[in-house]
Amino acid sequence: MKMVLLGTGTSHGVPVIGCNCKVCRSEDPRDNRLRCSAYLQEPASILIDVGPEFRIQALRYKINRVDALLLTHAHADHLHGIDDLRIFSHSKAYDPHNRSARETEGNGLPVYSHNSVIEDIKHRFSYIFKEVRQGGGKPKINALATECYNESNPIKINGVEVLPVLIKHGYLDDSGWILREKKGDGYRSIVYLTDLNSIPAASIDLICSFAGHIEHLVIDGLRILPHSTHFSFEQALELADRLKPGNVHLTHITHNLFHWQVQEYVDAIISRYPNLEAAKNNGGSVGPAYDGLEMVC
Repeated sequence: MKMVLLGTGTSHGVPVIGCNCKVCRSEDPRDNRLRCSAYLQEPASILIDVGPEFRIQALRYKINRVDALLLTHAHADHLHGIDDLRIFSHSKAYDPHNRSARETEGNGLPVYSHNSVIEDIKHRFSYIFKEVRQGGGKPKINALATECYNESNPIKINGVEVLPVLIKHGYLDDSGWILREKKGDGYRSIVYLTDLNSIPAASIDLICSFAGHIEHLVIDGLRILPHSTHFSFEQALELADRLKPGNVHLTHITHNLFHWQVQEYVDAIISRYPNLEAAKNNGGSVGPAYDGLEMVC
């Protein structure tokens, strides 16, 4: 599998509007963070979250196909680019021979999340689901609740097995995502956990039993100080150490520190986490993610 991180910033993004701090004025491209999103490029084309900068991200990273969208939750910074999925739910929208939209066959682009998110989408973006006489002016979405999927019945998308995992974003139920691919006698996976401040024990067990070898863990790590709805860096590393991934990438990072300062902080405390220290000594990486980071497993 091959994945690129389209955005690694908070709901404000970095630089923050109206902010003149040193990080927001940084010339290091790793400090310029769009809203959180990821895109699996191979073997399937799977988008995780579709924030308000999705159009920019799609053009920047040359996204020309989306087989499915996985949504973590319905907050604006993870959802409000949904209208720009129009191009992926119609065959590039325009047929020069008959000057009409060529609508995708079937029920439309599959969009997966838990039922409360699906209901929120239908309420907030009701125009998408209303009958109209002509298509092309709105995305064609097949909204699919994930409650029926489990370890013995994962979502299957062009050779990738996908499973949602319950995480908590304050009081809100959020979906983390496990994406795994068969490799030899086992599985290798990318686990994506953003916007969480706690995780049920059952979800940790699910990750450990379903993921196989976790090559890459992308995990919410907002800042050094605790937060009511997000992991701090230390909380993220503590969970990561329990999951024993080959590589750890902190995401949803705020503008309190430069990228290099986050890495310096992680390096200073990594000895507290023996599994992560061992992974790093074995050639893995443990530190802050950045926009455009590519992961292969």
